Amino acid sequence: MTPLEYMPRTPLQRILNRLDRLNWGLGGMFLWLSNACLLAMLGLTAATILLRPLNLAAYWMWPWTMVFFIWLSFFGFFALYARLKDVRVDFLANALGATGMVATRILTDVATLVVTGVLIWQLPVVIETSRGVFDGAILPAGIELPRLALSVPLFVSAILITFTAVLDLAKLGAGMPENVTNHHPEI
Repeated sequence: MTPLEYMPRTPLQRILNRLDRLNWGLGGMFLWLSNACLLAMLGLTAATILLRPLNLAAYWMWPWTMVFFIWLSFFGFFALYARLKDVRVDFLANALGATGMVATRILTDVATLVVTGVLIWQLPVVIETSRGVFDGAILPAGIELPRLALSVPLFVSAILITFTAVLDLAKLGAGMPENVTNHHPEI
């Protein structure tokens, strides 16, 4: 059941469901951002291949392909988690029954909070060490992409995943079911 299908019964459940719907929509937006990065990456790679026989080469294509690959991975980090396409061990939880489902739900959320907490904790270090530019990734104004721009999607995703895990724990406390789906229902 997705937040779009759930029917809340109490005021708290309505608030949590609205937040869950917003989070679900953001997951869809990040899915689209990931796909746009993939399309840009594939387009630049195809252009590079097609232009080789003509002895034409834009030196900025390869660096931008790498930028889009990094962004694809980092935008996808949240999209996969929010849209329930991360690695799941439901077969084990199902074997343990209702108590196992709750236990694995809590364990997953806590593990997620630990991992994203470490990432967010490292944010000052990343900002401090991300000096300079990404060589060759030229912006329309003629300057190169700041190196820090590579990490921004990672930290935005980490913050959103932290929110998702906290929201799921709040939903558990309010008696709401865990989001489960076998497909990507879009809004």
